[in-house]
Amino acid sequence: MKRRITMTLVAAVACVLVLWTATDAQVNYPKGTPINPYTGQPLAAPVANPLTGAPPASGQPNALTGMPGQPPASRNQYTGRPVPANQGFNPLTAKLQHGLPPAGQTMAGTPQWPAEEIPISGKAGPGLEILDKAIVEIMERHGIPGAAFAMAKDGRLVYAKGFGWADLANQIPVDIMTVFGLASLSKPITAMAIFLLIERGQLALDDRVFEVLKHIKPPPGAKVDPRLKDITIRHLLNHTGGWDRSVKGDPVTWSPGISRALRVPLPISDRQFISFMMSVPLDFAPGTKWEYSNVGYIILGEIIETVSGKRYEDFIQQHVLGPMGIKRAFVSEGRTVYGRNEARSYLAGTGVLLPPMNLPMAKAAAGWTASAPDMVRFLTGIDGSRGKKLLKDKTFEMMVAQPREPIKVRPNGSYPGLGWPFVFPSGKSHGYFHDGNWYGMRTFMKCNPAKGVNWVLLFNITMQPDPVDQRIAADAVREFEAHADRIDRHPDIDLFKEL
Repeated sequence: MKRRITMTLVAAVACVLVLWTATDAQVNYPKGTPINPYTGQPLAAPVANPLTGAPPASGQPNALTGMPGQPPASRNQYTGRPVPANQGFNPLTAKLQHGLPPAGQTMAGTPQWPAEEIPISGKAGPGLEILDKAIVEIMERHGIPGAAFAMAKDGRLVYAKGFGWADLANQIPVDIMTVFGLASLSKPITAMAIFLLIERGQLALDDRVFEVLKHIKPPPGAKVDPRLKDITIRHLLNHTGGWDRSVKGDPVTWSPGISRALRVPLPISDRQFISFMMSVPLDFAPGTKWEYSNVGYIILGEIIETVSGKRYEDFIQQHVLGPMGIKRAFVSEGRTVYGRNEARSYLAGTGVLLPPMNLPMAKAAAGWTASAPDMVRFLTGIDGSRGKKLLKDKTFEMMVAQPREPIKVRPNGSYPGLGWPFVFPSGKSHGYFHDGNWYGMRTFMKCNPAKGVNWVLLFNITMQPDPVDQRIAADAVREFEAHADRIDRHPDIDLFKEL
């Protein structure tokens, strides 16, 4: 949305400049007279700032006019006013903006890691110190700059801490309200919206997907796999839609090829992506095999917009996150700089900064950003341990039910549910687990009803650069899960009241 607004503003400014240029062509100014591009009027030397008319701040040329007076790096180039130390500013608004680097500093580069021990902030009840050690060990082992962990017991937030650094270059530590990219933890958020539409009678699990999306057509002349018409909402929710990343790769990375095939500019929209995927043969018949897929959740995002009549983000905010008390989560789209109190993303062990995620088509599959405590709010809003459940009991049971044949229960007793790749028996109920992995993001969350525990663990790197490390990372997280699940006595506190 921000990108569309920006493009609109740019187009408007361009039109205004054209009109001014046409008007000024009627006036004969002396040859060589500098013209202010914003007003079309003569720019009298030595005035340098075309917006304010302020006198030159230094002898350097102005970036807009080429005339003397470009302020030094410590001053805003449009106003000439000093920029506070260790702050960034938006040169178009002349306002300080968190997330921008200080004047003269770029977003790129490999900063030195702080020499001190990994900082830990936040709060936890007594008896939970073992989790501090477990998280720090994982961070040291995998070169992770920053992390956040939050855990609730019976709906009470008993642990909420930040570890390490949200921003290495400026040595800004993670605090408990630091937001992280969620990667695929976004998928259960999307699934909850689908369940609400089903409860309202606007959708059904066995509705045919491309009957709902009749407005999206395949590219002209494309040969469409006839099995496409058999894909249902159920298939998308439990990753049995027919796409296998091990066959052709993950289509979520195909943007350049899609751009060329459809002759449209980047970034690819979700509708353009879905149109293109209608021309790609399925890898297996829908419902016959389980293969984790981003494609299905990209399609679910478009279904939410089509059925609800609202923007995907708006529907989620109003009907899923809002009722749970989650107010700071947002979709990462159309951004080039990190926001206030947002963890930067890095390559593991290097300190190399990655740009913010900007993949509009994948917003429903991987696009959300949120804090660890807010994601625990999300989990407790699903199981009802912190008050009213988001979903009706019947819908919840549908979510955790075993899949239809031929999809089998795994040897460890887990199976794919709707919105959750791993559902498992837990006491008299069912628990569920999801993780996420994108460039500069590694995320985990779990609900264990037998223990009455919900927890979320967020890192700001990708932990799996190769198969060996992938196995080691998986072992580390299993070790951490064991620590969390072994805790039998939890403190009688609720940090939700303080956040």
